[in-house]
This record gives sequence, structure tokens and C-alpha cells, in this order.
Amino acid sequence: MTEGIAHQRMSMPGQVKGVLAVLIFQILANGFLGYFVLDALSDLESHGAKATNAGLAYFLGYLSFAVAGTLLACVVLTPKRFSWIRPTVITIEVIGIISSVINLISGQLTAVIGFLLAAGVINLLNRADARDWFDH
Repeated sequence: MTEGIAHQRMSMPGQVKGVLAVLIFQILANGFLGYFVLDALSDLESHGAKATNAGLAYFLGYLSFAVAGTLLACVVLTPKRFSWIRPTVITIEVIGIISSVINLISGQLTAVIGFLLAAGVINLLNRADARDWFDH
């Protein structure tokens, strides 16, 4: 057996599997959040009410769907070991950390959960096994 074939059959590290579990939760949460925001705006408009800052709310709703779709692509393609997946996920998680810090400053204590999940994903993706998984 050649080294290339043996390398392709390498099993996925536990850190990467843990990241995938968290990302699946984030996909579901972002999808639900996007649906909830857009549905609430639709309800307001169907009853003749006008939402304050509706443009921003629509943007955030569609952004949630975009993040969920990007994370879904990363989860589905992780077994293929594309090198772009790791930096993409880390970038999304850094944005999540920034968002969590802003929410914490504004008094939303539940933002701690998002902060810890994002920090955990970044930590796991920066370990040697995870880096090797995506770099080869």
C-alpha cells in the first residue's frame, strides 16, 4: 500500500468530530434564528404594522441563513479534507465571538454560550490533529 492511499484512509480526529457536533448545533440555531426573524417581520407586515429598522432585521435574518448554509457546506465537505474549511469556520467563529462580546456588553448574559462555543471550536481547530486533517 502506498503512503498516499494510507494517508487518505486516515480516520477523522476526535477534535474534528467534536467541532462537527458543535457546527451542527450552530447550523440548526442559525437556521431557526433566520426563520424566526423573517417570519416575525412577515407577520408584522401582514397585519399592516411597520417594523423599526426592518432593513437591518431582514439583513440579519438572511445573514443567519447564509452562515447556516456556509457551515453546512463545511460540515458536509469536512470528510473531503478541503484546506479552505478550517479558515472559513474560524472566521465565522471569530465573528461569533465579536457578536457575543457586543451582546454581553449590552447586557445579554446568554451570549456567554455563543462565546464559549465559538472559542471552543477555534481551540479545537487549532490543535495539531485538526490542522493536519485539513492541511493534507
